[in-house]
Amino acid sequence: MNIYFVEVNESLFDTTVKMITDLMNYHRKLTNAPKEFWQTDEDSAKTLKEWQAIGTVYSILLEDNSVGFFYIRFGGQNVAWLEDLYISEEYRGKGVGKLAFKKLDELMKEKGVITMFVDVIPRNTSAIKFYTECGFDHLNMIQLRKNYEDRLNKTEEIEILGFKLKKY
Repeated sequence: MNIYFVEVNESLFDTTVKMITDLMNYHRKLTNAPKEFWQTDEDSAKTLKEWQAIGTVYSILLEDNSVGFFYIRFGGQNVAWLEDLYISEEYRGKGVGKLAFKKLDELMKEKGVITMFVDVIPRNTSAIKFYTECGFDHLNMIQLRKNYEDRLNKTEEIEILGFKLKKY
């Protein structure tokens, strides 16, 4: 498999926009978000422009076809944040993501990055499994959420560090 990255440019912009829409709506589906919160391609075009202004968006290319993307933010002290990763559905489960991640690891080392962080919603167990298989093995931060609209509340609970919380 020939996988490589390029920064998202004009020719990859529209393809990446559609992938961002798919990714965001996948998250909304996972959390049973009301349809009014689902993302449109127009929203995703704005999102991509914002991401490009504050970070780097790499298109993942397999044999010259865009099959996904990474959105990375670089910070001080040689730290990076993997803000988002997307692999097109037809390429999932075929090793594309893991191979792309190996290439990303190489890129981060080339850039002198010493630590990378990623946030994952607890309901996205497939992402948690993927990231742990890719070497993420330190629990760094716990993000808590408080809803002000009852319709957003969940009932499924998870226990972490002795605390019972709703799994979002």
